[in-house]
Amino acid sequence: DTRGSLHVSMSTARCTVGASHPRAVSSRCRRATTAARASTRVVAKAADASPAHTCTRVALKAETLTVEAFAPFGQVCKAEEDGVEFGPADAQLDLSQGTPRFYVMRLREKDLSFDRITYHEKVTQCLGALGDEDWYMAVGAPTMDVAKYPRHDSTEAERALRVFRVPPGHFLKMHAGCWHAGPLFPSSVDVMDFYNLELSDTNAVDHNTHVFSDVDDIVYDVIDD
Repeated sequence: DTRGSLHVSMSTARCTVGASHPRAVSSRCRRATTAARASTRVVAKAADASPAHTCTRVALKAETLTVEAFAPFGQVCKAEEDGVEFGPADAQLDLSQGTPRFYVMRLREKDLSFDRITYHEKVTQCLGALGDEDWYMAVGAPTMDVAKYPRHDSTEAERALRVFRVPPGHFLKMHAGCWHAGPLFPSSVDVMDFYNLELSDTNAVDHNTHVFSDVDDIVYDVIDD
């Protein structure tokens, strides 16, 4: 069962769009404000002409990261001794559909909530953090279809939405098409740097996104006991 140990609770609190600071995701329902590029496939958003609408907060419990638990979504990789030959535990990459881009991505003013989820169809993306802080990634198994996005309440195991705590010294290789939201980290951490391996045009032409806050009136909050 690919659901693992996911625990979900529906919050009775509601959040209102447009009533708070634009970066305060944890206290409101974020709306998409930019149109998708012509080459990007994005789920059509629900029409809402009113100046504000409410979203339900849904709590997702973070799971412990293991190779087995993360297998439907990709690989968990960590340090190896120098001289170890390439094998199945190494990141199995597909960078064949473009020019690889490997860079350090700096993220600021994040928190443990999200209202959208994305997949990249053309690349096996890798993400890992520099430093000694835990971070979090919400994931869903590849479907290669923006209409088949993961949800917390899915009755199909392959459509389950899960979130993992990633400890220092580990990085994630996500399968092509793996739905993901993150990296996420607590608002108490001002800045985190992540090494990121994707393609040079991934951010321009290969963002396939579902916006929960517009379509489902949901914002997810990651909890970790």
